[in-house]
Amino acid sequence: MNPTRLTLPLALLAAVVVGAGCGSDDSEDTSGSSKDEAQAGEAQAGASTPDLDGQKLVFVNYGGDTLVAAEEGWLDPFSAESGVQIATDSPSDPAKVKAMVEAGRTTWDVIDLDAASGGAQCGTLFEERENIDISAIDPKYISDLCGVPIMVQAIALVYNNELYGDNPPTKVTDFMDTEAFPGKRIIFNYAVGGIEPILLADGVEPDELFPLDYDRAASAIERLGGDLVFHAELAQQEQALQSGDFAMCLCYTGRAAVTAEKGADIGVVWDSAYMAWDALYAIKGSEYPEAQEALMNYIATPEAQAAFTETLPYGPTTPSSEPQISDLFKEFLPDFHEEEIGTRALYDAQWWIENADKAFAEWTAMTAG
Repeated sequence: MNPTRLTLPLALLAAVVVGAGCGSDDSEDTSGSSKDEAQAGEAQAGASTPDLDGQKLVFVNYGGDTLVAAEEGWLDPFSAESGVQIATDSPSDPAKVKAMVEAGRTTWDVIDLDAASGGAQCGTLFEERENIDISAIDPKYISDLCGVPIMVQAIALVYNNELYGDNPPTKVTDFMDTEAFPGKRIIFNYAVGGIEPILLADGVEPDELFPLDYDRAASAIERLGGDLVFHAELAQQEQALQSGDFAMCLCYTGRAAVTAEKGADIGVVWDSAYMAWDALYAIKGSEYPEAQEALMNYIATPEAQAAFTETLPYGPTTPSSEPQISDLFKEFLPDFHEEEIGTRALYDAQWWIENADKAFAEWTAMTAG
């Protein structure tokens, strides 16, 4: 990793003290873009750099390789530049955040969550964006007033090259064909990014994915029976790919890339790949709100998001990012496989915000065995 790519102007950190006395605008849209644009303009007007030396944050994400990438791409260079001391924890857990905020004892500060989990608690558990410049981020990823979109994830069919040899799967629906393609299937046991790939594997068209058909997903899981194994932790998924103890996986391709880099003999079927994204949220009750905002401003830049992608091949949410990535990582990034993907199956954050409780309950029921 080239540290010079990660050095962002300290003037960016000044944005966190600008507009602190500004009132809110009742006419702002769902994404808060008008307010964000106004604050971005104020930030460029020349505020003094805040003194962040000695402030502390606890950053939380799902752990494993994503935490390593966050440390190398974001946290370590930000800490060196700003003076903020950063500790980390994992995995992300909205229930734990709720308990902290309600008890008035916030020990986490910034958390990586899927946009539905974060957006559903925007303004209650998470602070609204007040002084954060999100102008470099593609607007299609901005689904609430609190989150800063930070990475685009793909879930695709990953298969065991050694097992299938010259007759590998070629389409996502092969996941359901245990006669032609026998062997153990694996999937992460989480409703968001669990229901959608199962439905795509069962033949649902990408542009007809929402509203999610719970009965059809449950039927597909039932038909796979003992051939389908659910993993509680993404690290288990990586271990299975590394060891070869699997046939097919509806996998996060970024984590699959890391196992390939370590020698896993795997292939990817990009047909109807599912695209989702995570966002960063500032937890209410932090002792250091200036540091929260400064870190989120830092990560919202094309340079910082490129640095993350260079460590772990999840796509940036900033279109102008220019990550320097290996040919191997390109095999696992959807932007290099548009023709193979065809129609992208896209995450519907608003649908999830409105239906999360029901969807999670349905997923729990259908995966209970």
